[in-house]
Amino acid sequence: MPVREIGEEKSRIKKLEQIKSKGINPYPSEVRRTHTCLQVVENFEKLLNKKIVLAGRITALRLHGKACFVDLNDGEARMQVYLTQDGVGEESYNQFKEWIDIGDFIEVQGKLFLTRKNEKTLRCSQWRILGKALLPLPEKWHGLKSKETRYRQRYLDLLANPKVRNNFIVRSLILKEVRNFLDEQGYLEVETPILQPLAGGAAARPFLTHLNALKMNLYLRIAPELYLKQLVIGGLSKVYEVAKCFRNEGIDFAHNPEFTQVEFYQAYSDYKDLMVLTEQLLQRVVKRIFNSLQVEYKGHKLSFKTPFTRLKYRDVVYQYSKIDVLDDEKKIKTQAKKRGMEIDKTWSKGKVIDEIFKEFVRPKIIQPTFIIDHPVDLSPLAKRHFDNPELTERFQLLIAGMEICNAFSELNDPLDQEKRFKSQEQMRKKGDEEAHPLDKEFVKALKYGLPPTAGEGLGIDRLTQILTNEPSIREIIFFPLMKRKTK
Repeated sequence: MPVREIGEEKSRIKKLEQIKSKGINPYPSEVRRTHTCLQVVENFEKLLNKKIVLAGRITALRLHGKACFVDLNDGEARMQVYLTQDGVGEESYNQFKEWIDIGDFIEVQGKLFLTRKNEKTLRCSQWRILGKALLPLPEKWHGLKSKETRYRQRYLDLLANPKVRNNFIVRSLILKEVRNFLDEQGYLEVETPILQPLAGGAAARPFLTHLNALKMNLYLRIAPELYLKQLVIGGLSKVYEVAKCFRNEGIDFAHNPEFTQVEFYQAYSDYKDLMVLTEQLLQRVVKRIFNSLQVEYKGHKLSFKTPFTRLKYRDVVYQYSKIDVLDDEKKIKTQAKKRGMEIDKTWSKGKVIDEIFKEFVRPKIIQPTFIIDHPVDLSPLAKRHFDNPELTERFQLLIAGMEICNAFSELNDPLDQEKRFKSQEQMRKKGDEEAHPLDKEFVKALKYGLPPTAGEGLGIDRLTQILTNEPSIREIIFFPLMKRKTK
């Protein structure tokens, strides 16, 4: 702890002891607030000459002899409070000066008035402490700049940086609009297991844990997909889940091991239907939150006007890399190496194709764009394309070089699914930790019949990152994973 904070804490603890010595509880439970600061600001004229009780944290304190001005913030708005020796009494005023610091929570009672500068203010006639803060808030004029401190102590970040607070409000609004949209479309919100006996539904390395009660290993889910499709098999034709997912992967500007996505599935639909639905969904979210269909991200003006551009996976990979993703595995690996890529010997053909796409294509796609019809090698859960069985009915939505959505017409042929799972299992034996395990229970469920179905996963973190114009996903996750401090 910095020397300044150590000294400040000692001083505040001394004040705390003084408060207690007077028989005053510095941390009472009861609050007698009659209005929020926002209600007072918005209804100021109507509340003039009425007794008002406010409560909040002191964020600024300006002493002027026998009077002082206080900025009181209750989390919704700020209200100025004028406190004088004449107004509260000499003893109470002196106690305020001696005991109270910036960061403390207080309750104030009084009537409203306008200052000479026309500032809405409450003239205090009585005050009471609600909570003594023992450490100082970040310096107001300098804010909180250290990313280390900002991420580890997000509560200080929220207090010091208004934009950070606004980012998380926007995040909440995005999720609210997504929910509202899906609810209006007739989807049912559901919950599926986070602890799973097999980690399926995506190509990712899972976190492993152990359940002592049943003496069995379990995985934190990498995706809710296989469970959601079982619900469709069970007759729930439209379902969605706001899902916390976990992937044991690297941390960078677009990845966090714990993240949030909304997955939704719709029976009697295909991937083309979901492209239209996705356009409608994102257009609504952007329009309602920003009152515009254009937002700025990293200097780019992104347009969410529909329809979004559609590019075929094979064509766009060839355009930027001159590699044909339908060539044989050996040729693709050779071509990738010639273009400077390092290929791990455990990588399957699908993994190599995916890395080529990430290297040569993704950074080039800025405006909202659907990349469609992926090779079957990297889409083990998607239905084969009606025109070419080497491709699948799948799309990814890319914005500003990042994947925001992944969707496809779901593979509902149980024999084909079982065959693909077994192929993935062989890749796992060769060292590919991200390959799908053979999920016999899911194959069994498919044998009872899954109607033509389309499903999609929408990344809430990345979408928020783009819509708030933040360079890193860590800026829009309240508590991003941090390496443990050694001291």
